[in-house]
Amino acid sequence: KIAYEKLKTKLQKEGLFDEARKKPIPLYPNKIGLITSKDGAVIADFFTNIGKFGYKISFIDSRVEGQLATEELLNSIKTFRGKDIDVLVIIRGGGSMESFLPFNNEILVREVASFPVPVLVGIGHEKDVSLLALASDMMFSTPTAVANYLNESWEQAESIITLSEQKVFRKYQNAIQENKDYIRNSLDIMKNAFQKIFNDFSK
Repeated sequence: KIAYEKLKTKLQKEGLFDEARKKPIPLYPNKIGLITSKDGAVIADFFTNIGKFGYKISFIDSRVEGQLATEELLNSIKTFRGKDIDVLVIIRGGGSMESFLPFNNEILVREVASFPVPVLVGIGHEKDVSLLALASDMMFSTPTAVANYLNESWEQAESIITLSEQKVFRKYQNAIQENKDYIRNSLDIMKNAFQKIFNDFSK
Protein backbone atom coordinates (compact mmCIF):
# COMPACT_ATOMS: atom_id res chain seq x y z
CA LYS A 1 0.00 0.00 0.00
CA ILE A 2 2.83 2.41 0.90
CA ALA A 3 4.74 1.56 -2.30
CA TYR A 4 1.52 2.04 -4.32
CA GLU A 5 0.88 5.50 -2.86
CA LYS A 6 4.52 6.55 -3.29
CA LEU A 7 4.62 5.55 -6.97
CA LYS A 8 1.19 7.05 -7.58
CA THR A 9 2.35 10.41 -6.21
CA LYS A 10 5.54 10.28 -8.30
CA LEU A 11 3.71 9.54 -11.57
CA GLN A 12 1.00 12.06 -10.76
CA LYS A 13 3.59 14.81 -10.38
CA GLU A 14 5.00 13.86 -13.78
CA GLY A 15 1.55 14.35 -15.30
CA LEU A 16 1.06 10.74 -16.43
CA PHE A 17 -2.52 10.76 -15.14
CA ASP A 18 -3.48 14.21 -16.47
CA GLU A 19 -6.63 14.44 -18.58
CA ALA A 20 -4.81 16.76 -21.00
CA ARG A 21 -2.46 13.99 -22.18
CA LYS A 22 -5.17 11.37 -22.72
CA LYS A 23 -5.81 10.49 -26.34
CA PRO A 24 -9.39 10.78 -27.71
CA ILE A 25 -11.15 7.52 -28.55
CA PRO A 26 -12.01 7.14 -32.27
CA LEU A 27 -15.70 7.72 -33.00
CA TYR A 28 -16.10 4.34 -34.71
CA PRO A 29 -13.34 2.01 -33.46
CA ASN A 30 -13.11 -1.07 -35.63
CA LYS A 31 -9.66 -2.65 -35.21
CA ILE A 32 -9.26 -3.69 -31.58
CA GLY A 33 -6.17 -5.05 -29.88
CA LEU A 34 -7.11 -7.19 -26.87
CA ILE A 35 -4.87 -8.32 -24.03
CA THR A 36 -6.12 -10.67 -21.31
CA SER A 37 -5.91 -14.28 -20.21
CA LYS A 38 -7.57 -16.86 -22.46
CA ASP A 39 -8.65 -18.69 -19.31
CA GLY A 40 -11.55 -17.61 -17.14
CA ALA A 41 -14.84 -15.80 -17.68
CA VAL A 42 -13.42 -12.36 -18.52
CA ILE A 43 -12.72 -12.97 -22.19
CA ALA A 44 -16.06 -14.75 -22.59
CA ASP A 45 -17.88 -11.77 -21.06
CA PHE A 46 -16.11 -9.39 -23.44
CA PHE A 47 -16.91 -11.39 -26.57
CA THR A 48 -20.51 -11.92 -25.42
CA ASN A 49 -21.04 -8.17 -25.35
CA ILE A 50 -19.18 -7.21 -28.52
CA GLY A 51 -18.79 -8.39 -32.07
CA LYS A 52 -22.06 -7.61 -33.85
CA PHE A 53 -20.60 -4.58 -35.67
CA GLY A 54 -17.90 -6.43 -37.59
CA TYR A 55 -14.98 -5.63 -35.31
CA LYS A 56 -11.55 -6.91 -36.27
CA ILE A 57 -10.16 -8.14 -32.94
CA SER A 58 -6.50 -9.15 -32.54
CA PHE A 59 -5.99 -11.08 -29.30
CA ILE A 60 -2.84 -11.80 -27.32
CA ASP A 61 -3.07 -14.21 -24.41
CA SER A 62 -1.26 -12.95 -21.30
CA ARG A 63 -1.18 -13.75 -17.62
CA VAL A 64 -2.92 -11.01 -15.63
CA GLU A 65 -1.86 -12.17 -12.16
CA GLY A 66 1.27 -13.54 -10.54
CA GLN A 67 5.02 -13.03 -10.90
CA LEU A 68 5.13 -13.63 -14.66
CA ALA A 69 2.19 -11.36 -15.46
CA THR A 70 4.16 -8.10 -15.62
CA GLU A 71 6.63 -9.39 -18.21
CA GLU A 72 3.91 -11.01 -20.32
CA LEU A 73 1.73 -7.89 -20.24
CA LEU A 74 4.70 -5.72 -21.18
CA ASN A 75 5.64 -7.98 -24.11
CA SER A 76 2.03 -8.06 -25.29
CA ILE A 77 1.75 -4.27 -25.28
CA LYS A 78 5.07 -3.93 -27.13
CA THR A 79 3.84 -6.44 -29.72
CA PHE A 80 0.75 -4.37 -30.36
CA ARG A 81 2.90 -1.28 -31.01
CA GLY A 82 3.68 -2.75 -34.40
CA LYS A 83 0.10 -3.64 -35.29
CA ASP A 84 -2.57 -1.64 -37.10
CA ILE A 85 -5.22 -1.11 -34.42
CA ASP A 86 -7.61 1.71 -33.48
CA VAL A 87 -7.63 1.01 -29.74
CA LEU A 88 -5.87 -1.30 -27.29
CA VAL A 89 -8.04 -3.01 -24.65
CA ILE A 90 -6.56 -4.53 -21.48
CA ILE A 91 -9.01 -6.39 -19.24
CA ARG A 92 -9.11 -8.72 -16.24
CA GLY A 93 -11.51 -9.70 -13.47
CA GLY A 94 -11.63 -8.47 -9.92
CA GLY A 95 -9.44 -9.51 -7.02
CA SER A 96 -7.41 -8.39 -4.05
CA MET A 97 -4.95 -5.50 -4.13
CA GLU A 98 -2.11 -8.03 -4.08
CA SER A 99 -3.42 -9.70 -7.24
CA PHE A 100 -3.28 -6.31 -8.99
CA LEU A 101 0.45 -5.85 -8.38
CA PRO A 102 1.37 -6.32 -12.08
CA PHE A 103 -0.94 -3.42 -12.97
CA ASN A 104 0.97 -1.14 -10.59
CA ASN A 105 4.38 -1.78 -12.15
CA GLU A 106 6.11 1.48 -13.13
CA ILE A 107 7.57 0.21 -16.42
CA LEU A 108 4.21 -1.21 -17.48
CA VAL A 109 2.39 2.01 -16.54
CA ARG A 110 4.83 4.11 -18.58
CA GLU A 111 4.43 1.75 -21.54
CA VAL A 112 0.66 2.30 -21.48
CA ALA A 113 1.02 6.06 -21.05
CA SER A 114 3.24 6.30 -24.14
CA PHE A 115 1.26 3.88 -26.32
CA PRO A 116 0.55 5.39 -29.78
CA VAL A 117 -3.21 4.67 -29.87
CA PRO A 118 -5.83 5.02 -27.10
CA VAL A 119 -5.68 2.39 -24.36
CA LEU A 120 -8.89 1.26 -22.64
CA VAL A 121 -8.52 -0.63 -19.37
CA GLY A 122 -11.34 -2.60 -17.78
CA ILE A 123 -10.66 -4.52 -14.58
CA GLY A 124 -12.79 -5.66 -11.69
CA HIS A 125 -13.79 -2.80 -9.43
CA GLU A 126 -11.27 -2.08 -6.71
CA LYS A 127 -11.13 0.48 -3.93
CA ASP A 128 -7.62 1.42 -5.06
CA VAL A 129 -7.66 1.90 -8.83
CA SER A 130 -4.61 0.40 -10.52
CA LEU A 131 -1.94 2.82 -11.73
CA LEU A 132 -2.14 1.27 -15.19
CA ALA A 133 -5.83 2.18 -15.33
CA LEU A 134 -5.07 5.74 -14.20
CA ALA A 135 -2.47 6.10 -16.96
CA SER A 136 -4.81 4.70 -19.62
CA ASP A 137 -6.86 6.94 -21.89
CA MET A 138 -10.11 5.57 -20.49
CA MET A 139 -10.76 3.20 -17.60
CA PHE A 140 -13.81 1.09 -16.79
CA SER A 141 -14.89 -0.89 -13.76
CA THR A 142 -15.45 -4.14 -15.71
CA PRO A 143 -14.52 -5.76 -19.06
CA THR A 144 -18.22 -5.75 -19.99
CA ALA A 145 -18.31 -1.97 -19.54
CA VAL A 146 -15.47 -1.63 -22.07
CA ALA A 147 -17.39 -3.70 -24.63
CA ASN A 148 -20.57 -1.69 -24.06
CA TYR A 149 -18.67 1.58 -24.52
CA LEU A 150 -17.14 0.43 -27.81
CA ASN A 151 -20.62 -0.50 -29.02
CA GLU A 152 -22.22 2.86 -28.18
CA SER A 153 -21.23 4.91 -31.23
CA TRP A 154 -22.05 2.02 -33.59
CA GLU A 155 -25.47 1.57 -31.97
CA GLN A 156 -26.15 5.30 -32.37
CA ALA A 157 -25.05 5.13 -36.01
CA GLU A 158 -27.37 2.17 -36.54
CA SER A 159 -30.29 4.17 -35.11
CA ILE A 160 -29.45 7.17 -37.31
CA ILE A 161 -29.35 4.96 -40.41
CA THR A 162 -32.70 3.39 -39.50
CA LEU A 163 -34.31 6.82 -39.06
CA SER A 164 -32.79 8.00 -42.35
CA GLU A 165 -34.16 4.94 -44.14
CA GLN A 166 -37.62 5.66 -42.74
CA LYS A 167 -37.42 9.29 -43.90
CA VAL A 168 -36.34 8.26 -47.41
CA PHE A 169 -39.14 5.68 -47.58
CA ARG A 170 -41.74 8.24 -46.46
CA LYS A 171 -40.50 10.76 -49.04
CA TYR A 172 -40.65 8.07 -51.72
CA GLN A 173 -44.20 7.18 -50.74
CA ASN A 174 -45.21 10.86 -50.76
CA ALA A 175 -43.60 11.36 -54.17
CA ILE A 176 -45.50 8.37 -55.58
CA GLN A 177 -48.77 9.62 -54.08
CA GLU A 178 -48.23 13.14 -55.45
CA ASN A 179 -47.48 11.73 -58.92
CA LYS A 180 -50.55 9.51 -58.73
CA ASP A 181 -52.69 12.55 -57.94
CA TYR A 182 -51.06 14.51 -60.76
CA ILE A 183 -51.64 11.71 -63.29
CA ARG A 184 -55.24 11.24 -62.08
CA ASN A 185 -55.93 14.99 -62.45
CA SER A 186 -54.29 15.02 -65.89
CA LEU A 187 -56.45 12.10 -67.02
CA ASP A 188 -59.56 13.84 -65.74
CA ILE A 189 -58.65 17.00 -67.67
CA MET A 190 -57.99 14.98 -70.85
CA LYS A 191 -61.21 13.01 -70.38
CA ASN A 192 -63.24 16.20 -69.94
CA ALA A 193 -61.58 17.78 -72.97
CA PHE A 194 -62.34 14.77 -75.17
CA GLN A 195 -65.88 14.64 -73.80
CA LYS A 196 -66.38 18.33 -74.72
CA ILE A 197 -65.02 17.70 -78.25
CA PHE A 198 -67.32 14.70 -78.58
CA ASN A 199 -70.33 16.68 -77.34
CA ASP A 200 -69.55 19.57 -79.72
CA PHE A 201 -69.20 17.15 -82.65
CA SER A 202 -72.51 15.47 -81.78
CA LYS A 203 -74.33 18.78 -82.08
